[in-house]
Amino acid sequence: MYFKHFPNVLLSDGTGATSGEVVAVDILRRVGFNTQGVTASQAFVQYNIADWETPESISDTLYGSPEYHWVVMMFNNKHDIFYDWPLSTSKFEKYITKKYDGVTLYLDGYTGATSGISGSILENDTLVKTAGTGVTGWGGLVNDYDPILQSIRITGVGAGYEFSVGDLVKSFNATGGVLLENSQGESTVRKVVLDSSQALHHFETSGSTFSGYGDIGGGENTSKLRLDPLSQYDGTGLTSMGSGGVTLGDTLLYGYVYNDTTTYAKINYDYETEENENKRLISLLNPDYLQRVTTEFTDLIKR
Repeated sequence: MYFKHFPNVLLSDGTGATSGEVVAVDILRRVGFNTQGVTASQAFVQYNIADWETPESISDTLYGSPEYHWVVMMFNNKHDIFYDWPLSTSKFEKYITKKYDGVTLYLDGYTGATSGISGSILENDTLVKTAGTGVTGWGGLVNDYDPILQSIRITGVGAGYEFSVGDLVKSFNATGGVLLENSQGESTVRKVVLDSSQALHHFETSGSTFSGYGDIGGGENTSKLRLDPLSQYDGTGLTSMGSGGVTLGDTLLYGYVYNDTTTYAKINYDYETEENENKRLISLLNPDYLQRVTTEFTDLIKR
């Protein structure tokens, strides 16, 4: 029903002797609700999406037909069912397993205000443990590298070749080299998180609650502030490393990597859970306005 009233457009499918034209639906046309219509108290009700619900099932329950799934999506400015709609519990766990596959290593970090890594470590490098000039065992593939946290996510680590704190590691093969002498970077492992979903995503602190924060219908939510990992946080303010006598050992990142301090640390799993759960609260158009909306949509999309 959503594309039923979209206008057609004439497209060319070639040039020269093989040129031709085809008629297609102009799916790039867009119509949306204005802010006043979405926030008017009589026009919507807030709703929490259950684990098993889809736009079609909600439409069927509220409007008597699954065909109005597009109203549910459009009213909430959602366009992609795969990214804008909350994942079910089972799909969420599969998503986490795939996205955070492997182990996360935190490297030597910083010396003074500079990186403690010699050379460079890049995604798709191969990381190996070394002893002097020799290789002590196969490592794994660098899937992600965070130059601020000095962390890398490694996959493909075989049994018996696991990384440990204190291991000297080198990366190579990013540009096709196959010899250890062609390594791009090296460092020392300072922290190992075997399950990357439990590794650090960022540091944050929560502030006071206040009305009208972050949701279209008003209400209360808690403000959150991301904290610079290379700063000291005293509960009220940040002091960057190198300022006010703050050294690497005073920073949030140092505490997490070297002392296993988890204060203010938000791990990947908790971050992804919050992001997914935040998608559950939506607004639903009052059924009394459904006919008016569909009529206006039909008129506007044809223009």
